Amino acid sequence: MEQRAESIEHILHEAEEGKIHLSEGQIHNLENQAKYFHEHAGHESTHSKMAMIIIFALVAFQFVLLWWKKHHYRSYQATTTIGLWIIPFAFALQSGMKQFATVWVIFTILNSWIIYKATRKPLHHMTPKVVYKWYWVIYQISYVTGIIGYGMMFLTFMGFGVTPPKEGEEPKTSFLVTWGLTFLTYGIYFGILGRDFVEFCTESMASTLGYYTKEGFPRKHLRLGVCAICGIHVSNAISTIDAHGHLQAPVVLQPSPNGAPVEPSIKLNCGHEFHEECIRGWCLIGKKDMCPYCKEKVDLRAFKTNPWDTTQQLYLNLLDALRYMIVWQPVIMGLVQFGFYMTGLD
Repeated sequence: MEQRAESIEHILHEAEEGKIHLSEGQIHNLENQAKYFHEHAGHESTHSKMAMIIIFALVAFQFVLLWWKKHHYRSYQATTTIGLWIIPFAFALQSGMKQFATVWVIFTILNSWIIYKATRKPLHHMTPKVVYKWYWVIYQISYVTGIIGYGMMFLTFMGFGVTPPKEGEEPKTSFLVTWGLTFLTYGIYFGILGRDFVEFCTESMASTLGYYTKEGFPRKHLRLGVCAICGIHVSNAISTIDAHGHLQAPVVLQPSPNGAPVEPSIKLNCGHEFHEECIRGWCLIGKKDMCPYCKEKVDLRAFKTNPWDTTQQLYLNLLDALRYMIVWQPVIMGLVQFGFYMTGLD
């Protein structure tokens, strides 16, 4: 910047000597530019230092998060969930985003009731199904909403709904962009939030029943034919997972007594049986890839019966990956900005 200032001063000097002709407006603009370059002389090196600090902070913080997640998973998960839940709402209130704040409050009220049901003792045998059904609905809504938002953005990129501005007018944002970003934001955010809360509810319900502990042996012995997720007997329509990880069609061993509807069940490779709705909720919605009783690994591909299931699983993986950007990226940048302010680099 110092060289630019000297070049401008050289031009102004030649204008004063009459070697070149400049209008008063041009001279005034050049003087302002020279003043700006003088004031910001040496900032290139400062900006380089700031960029290096940001890169170092991102890498170092990533190692800290990985260590925290590995050695203290529960505190890491709880902090991430609380941050994911509170920070966007606080930002919405500060920015005047009443629509988002209203949806957030409605979701929080309904979700609080679900959490209360999941953590209440003694646990009702129908509670796991209610909890998984609620988060499955949340997931489906977020999935459809996200797809709609993505579709709107894609149409905008293809030129649909974009009107070229008239001469003298400022370009206007297409309604497809506005609503596309809104739908995409809602779908991703509430999808991630639901994924975090259901993991907490999943462990709470299973631990309350006593057939599951995060570490060590279960407190209760699992009897033959009892679902370790809801604690009631499984039905007689049993599906199995073969050696290739494929889910086989259910086989009805004997008719249900009193003509009651038969609830499909699944027997894992470890031999433990579960209601299909329970084990799907545990594995696919609750993010658990193991038997809740013996902790043997479960191949999640066994629950994918069509290409739609594969697409949904990819979307679930996307939500799990984006939670880092939503929660920790603003925290990292905030700490970096605070460091710049304290050291005078801002």
